Amino acid sequence: MSIRKTATLLNHLDPRHALKLLAYVDERDEKLARQLRDEMFLFIDLLRVDERGLQHLLRVVEQSVLIMALKGADWPLLEKILDNLSPRAAETVREELAALGPVKARQVQAARQTVMQTAQQLQSRGLLWFVDQGCNKDYIY
Repeated sequence: MSIRKTATLLNHLDPRHALKLLAYVDERDEKLARQLRDEMFLFIDLLRVDERGLQHLLRVVEQSVLIMALKGADWPLLEKILDNLSPRAAETVREELAALGPVKARQVQAARQTVMQTAQQLQSRGLLWFVDQGCNKDYIY
């Protein structure tokens, strides 16, 4: 199986399981694990997206999908996303997150997958960069 296919499969797993599998691979073959990570897009990787690209992503993703994806997200990621929204939009997201009760984990994962697929599409069009991965070396960030 190719690295790209394996990374795609890992992306469809719960992030905790994907990270455990990557750790297992890393113990046995660091180079392969690095190649898989380079091909994978995890929701937490949005921390590494350039500001302009993140703002573009936030304009494209439906707000309801974004809110579901942010449910239970780590604070640094939530903070970065809120910082890249207008004050009014950030307040709306905060309010809707606070009002959102318990949701099924698969709903959150589906929303995160939608966000990351959109990020991948934007990256392929040159509208979003993961700052330490695959950046065009002709640019300084």
